Amino acid sequence: MLGLYVHVPFCLSKCHYCDFYSLRHNLADEEAYVSALLHEIDLKGMLWGQAADTLYFGGGTPSTLRLKSLELMLEALDRNFPRAMPSETTFEVNPGTVQATDFVLLRKLGINRLSIGLQSHLDSQLSLLGRPHNLADFHNTVRALKSAGFRNFSVDALYGLPGQTLGDYLATLDFIVSTGATHVSAYALQIEPGTQFALLEQQGRLVVSDEDQVADMMLEGRDFLRARGFMHYEISNFALPGYESKHNMLYWRNRNYLGFGPSAASFVGQRRSVNVADIDSYGRALGQGRLATSACEKLTRPLEMAETMILGLRMIEEGVNRAQFALRFGIDPLDYYGEQIATGVLQGLLQVDDKTLRLTAKGFPLASQVQMAFLP
Repeated sequence: MLGLYVHVPFCLSKCHYCDFYSLRHNLADEEAYVSALLHEIDLKGMLWGQAADTLYFGGGTPSTLRLKSLELMLEALDRNFPRAMPSETTFEVNPGTVQATDFVLLRKLGINRLSIGLQSHLDSQLSLLGRPHNLADFHNTVRALKSAGFRNFSVDALYGLPGQTLGDYLATLDFIVSTGATHVSAYALQIEPGTQFALLEQQGRLVVSDEDQVADMMLEGRDFLRARGFMHYEISNFALPGYESKHNMLYWRNRNYLGFGPSAASFVGQRRSVNVADIDSYGRALGQGRLATSACEKLTRPLEMAETMILGLRMIEEGVNRAQFALRFGIDPLDYYGEQIATGVLQGLLQVDDKTLRLTAKGFPLASQVQMAFLP
């Protein structure tokens, strides 16, 4: 199986918490980026061209692109990595960046799933986060995408925000459910180095939620969504039955994926690589006919096994499939990780049956602690 990820490094502005590689959008940079990206697609197509199972446009803000640019990218991708049909093709959208007529054209180009960055239903919190939209923009976006025929769309929410209460967060989730979203991605705010929030925290001008508050939001939010029919299928992701993100499932199953664009990562044939996180260096490398790789490593078998365990345990219900693990590595995880698993079971953090190994309800909030036990 193969997933494709395209990193679009453009935004209208930089959010205060974001540490992804991005820059303010302008037409000249977009044209240079697309030209380089088309070269990268063709180069990787010569190396690893095959049918692709999923395609995901992330960023940044992919919806800042002109539709002509997106069309050129899709043509190159389909030429080198023809998508199996029907295939999940996801496009990230920020409210206020796509016109109603554009959603119709996105559907004609084969986009069949949207991911919308809301984060909060409160304009005051959106302003604090540095989001370039308000709730009215989100309403207009949802109205437009539904009018264009989209039914499969995910919405992002953040919790643990400065000044956010449990009631605020649950109200955001309630609002998201009311829109008809089929998928919810809920993330705890992380203060990342180099961001505006990190600077404000260092200056004592930002007070983040304490760990107990964040844990309450995580658990109460999970229960809230479950009660409304959403499956908690991955630590930070919830879906109505049949609407899980097939692309992200490739990551959590530690399967092959190819990344395109500045800072994008790839994992193919036990090799992990990352593109340079600079649009100018990216363009120069591809203009010279070479990949814009900044780092590459071949995973050892023990590390690949450990990552398969760590990623698999993120999937709350599916967990690590013992038969698939044994087929891939020639050994049952219970035989290879006997001590770690026995300890986790004894502590009530792991549960094992004939088919799977997964976190318990007690283990879910302590997932990082459980996962680290499998590192070589």
